[in-house]
Amino acid sequence: MDTMAPTAPASIARRPEQTAAWSAARTGACAWVGGWAGGWIAASIAALSLAPLALAAAPQDAPATADATGDVTSNALGWVVAGLVAAFWAGTALLRGRSEASLARTLTEGDGWPRDGRGFPLLDALASTVLRRIRAEHERQARTEDRLRETERVLRATPIAVLALDHLQRIVGTNPAAERLLGFEERLARGRLLQEVVRQPALHRLVSRALLGGEPVQSEVQLDGEESLELQVSCEPLHVDAQPPGLVVSLVDVTRMRRLESMRSEFAANVSHELRTPITNIKGYIETLLQVEMDDANQRRKFLEIVHRNTVRLSGIVEDILTLAFLEEPEARHTIERRALPASEVVREVVEALESAALARRIEISWRCDDELLVEANKSLAEQALANLVSNAIRYSGEGSKVSIEVAAEAEMIRFDVRDQGPGIASKHLPRLFERFYRVDKARARTQGGTGLGLSIVKHIATIHGGSIEVASQVGSGSCFSLRLPRAAAAAADTTTKASSAPSV
Repeated sequence: MDTMAPTAPASIARRPEQTAAWSAARTGACAWVGGWAGGWIAASIAALSLAPLALAAAPQDAPATADATGDVTSNALGWVVAGLVAAFWAGTALLRGRSEASLARTLTEGDGWPRDGRGFPLLDALASTVLRRIRAEHERQARTEDRLRETERVLRATPIAVLALDHLQRIVGTNPAAERLLGFEERLARGRLLQEVVRQPALHRLVSRALLGGEPVQSEVQLDGEESLELQVSCEPLHVDAQPPGLVVSLVDVTRMRRLESMRSEFAANVSHELRTPITNIKGYIETLLQVEMDDANQRRKFLEIVHRNTVRLSGIVEDILTLAFLEEPEARHTIERRALPASEVVREVVEALESAALARRIEISWRCDDELLVEANKSLAEQALANLVSNAIRYSGEGSKVSIEVAAEAEMIRFDVRDQGPGIASKHLPRLFERFYRVDKARARTQGGTGLGLSIVKHIATIHGGSIEVASQVGSGSCFSLRLPRAAAAAADTTTKASSAPSV
């Protein structure tokens, strides 16, 4: 019988990696056919071996004639031929219409793999199934790795500091925000104890409490250092496989928020006090005038002057609060109108406006400014900022002292220096000097008047113009406040080159 070599299905031919599997399947099919052929040959041999037995079984008393011998031989050969024909017919009938590829039939079992007639898995189908499952597992792992990379990118980009700790408080992961906040490098911190990397006992106690309790813990912790920090700390249990639970620690810097809350509370308290004082005075003197008949015109006038003075103070507080509220708006920088102004004009108008206040305290004001210097600013705000500085200098200087104003040009700025001969300011007060309602000497400030918002307004005016305000002071030697505003181009306005100065007033 002609036997054609089996050809791998097209699907297998397109997958070279399954060549070995198909070869094994073909070998198995050939072995199955070989088994049937072996059976056919064995049957023939058995038939041949029966001939001697047939002769031996013949009767011993039979005549040993040639005819008898011939009959026995013929009968034996008949048995042999019959056996060979039967074996050949059986093998042919079983193999008729079959090829190596069709010798196996599909028997499905619980695992879903095709099997041949003897119950062995068909290697080609098995290989296909395994490859499909390997490919699916590879795709699943790839998706998982993509999600992990995305999570890592988010973790590294978040501004919240994150630490991952094991059950022994060893650092197993972190992000750049934690490195910046706590002051360490991840490559040096990974695998080390938290206590070795971050020396903050308050944080250690919170982490230990969270690990012992096994439940989420949230609390505020103060970190000590060059600058004290208020942190909102959250500890969440971290479960990884069968290992003891660790912790995910997130830290949010709330220092600025707490400071703003404190400033808001202080602002509300100060506003209440600043408003209550003049209102109380006004109310008291008005009630006296209404209830008591005063024949003394001088006394009545004195009461009215006190009422007027407190009314002016109250109006000033309200105006300063409204001005500060406007300057703190994000849009203020873009809404104010600016133009090139002669710096000398700004100084001159401020000095003229405060001349009477200086004369009342016998304070001498001198100033010097080149007419060619131009400042790019809003005229009203620039004058208000300079007036606040000069007014403070007059208020806190002793009678008969001097206040000077000098204007100088820098690369991109015009600097206004206001010097006084007052008591000076201790260095511990300088960082907070421009906060709202902050007073170095509250008792003296009450007697000297003022709203407590003047320097804060100066700072905001300088900021929205892109300038700055600085102070240099020493106790007993007076103070110098330097206001910087942007310098305008010389061609922006008509100017002269002569210097302007003013005599003492």
